[in-house]
Amino acid sequence: MAATRTVLLLVGPKGSGKTFIGTLLSERLGVPFLRVEPIFLASQRSSSLQGVARDAEGFDQVLVEVERRLASDQTLALESTGASEAFRPFLAALREQARVVLVAVRAPLERGQERVRTRDPGGHIDVSDHRVLEINRIAARLQLDWDLVLDNSGPAPAAVILEAVRPLLVGPPHHRGGHLVQ
Repeated sequence: MAATRTVLLLVGPKGSGKTFIGTLLSERLGVPFLRVEPIFLASQRSSSLQGVARDAEGFDQVLVEVERRLASDQTLALESTGASEAFRPFLAALREQARVVLVAVRAPLERGQERVRTRDPGGHIDVSDHRVLEINRIAARLQLDWDLVLDNSGPAPAAVILEAVRPLLVGPPHHRGGHLVQ
């Protein structure tokens, strides 16, 4: 079953444009987009756990939602900074549910910090500028076997993003190893 289901996982620093890209994929390609921050926000409000344990609990709730959504949709996009120690176990569990296409979303750290400061805070985890920078440094150093690397400094034009992502949604990824789209 997992081989026919695809999860497009957008990974990058806060403010790099993961939500922008996920929304674009939903609107233009009909790929349902799951924003994970609202799930983590709900988890934070109801959890007594802290740190990595709380992150793991949030990722477990994301996995439940992914499974629920994949019951009706064969393809799903979701986002993560990848900065938590709980991310790699989450990724391993996600790979048990579906074929995972890893898309790195890149933008200069200063640009990400600026985007975080100026965006609507609703639906986002509230963190200090210092914490955003810390998360983004970890996220920028994350090394995975990327299927695609998107340079979203500008942000990238919608047509460029869609052209790069579309082939990854059908069959094996064609750009394994880090194709950079600018």
